[in-house]
Amino acid sequence: MSEYIKEMDEAYRSKRYPGGSFFEKAAQENKRGNITLAVMSGLVSVLLAGVIVFLVSLTLTRMREGNEDALGIGLLFIVIVALLLALCLFGLVFAVRHIKDGAAKMIKSSAKQSGLSEAEIREFDRQAMQTGSYVLALAGKVSAAMSGQKEGILTRDYLWLGDRANTILKREDIVGASLYHWYYYVNKKRVSSLNLAVLSRNDVMAGAETREESGKELMKLLQEAHPSVQLHEGILEEGKQFDAWRKELLKTAGTSAET
Repeated sequence: MSEYIKEMDEAYRSKRYPGGSFFEKAAQENKRGNITLAVMSGLVSVLLAGVIVFLVSLTLTRMREGNEDALGIGLLFIVIVALLLALCLFGLVFAVRHIKDGAAKMIKSSAKQSGLSEAEIREFDRQAMQTGSYVLALAGKVSAAMSGQKEGILTRDYLWLGDRANTILKREDIVGASLYHWYYYVNKKRVSSLNLAVLSRNDVMAGAETREESGKELMKLLQEAHPSVQLHEGILEEGKQFDAWRKELLKTAGTSAET
């Protein structure tokens, strides 16, 4: 194996998954994230509520002074701030509701996202903690740290590329894989990212940022275990070209893609 795909040893397993479960760690991360969101949303909500009180007071003062435009202008700003307050309160309620989501809830969510049963997701969790599973650092440590992408896991029967939705693919269901360029904007400048897409016969796609050499290495591993996996040579462009490849792949696999 290479520096991008390494067998998970006991040291790594103990450090990253001290509870002996992929989803136990996911639940802990979810709890920390929701606590942070709740605190930030609460603080900003208090600040925005104070701004609304100030704007109401200022508007009334200007009206008493005879400013004919005070009411219209004041209401405009009050409505804008009130909408921001509503958004923050929504974030606060959402975070509080999901702070206590445990491993069972994470497994249920992953199963729905992946199109698999909860029993299959639990089997992935079991295999991930066993000897013979592999850690996937497809983007390299620096790129992964900058993008917030997690290291994926490859087991005997399952694949997780490191996405936040915990999309798990059953390896026997994989019909194809390809590299493709994904575009986004930074300071109004269009930049590209090289990603790996892996598609199942159920039209569930797992994707992750990757380097070309690591992406091709994983694609080769998937095909070696299941020769029916179709690998696209070259790099696709997102949009029509990528969609056409996906549709044709599903058609070849005996399924039809949803439009």
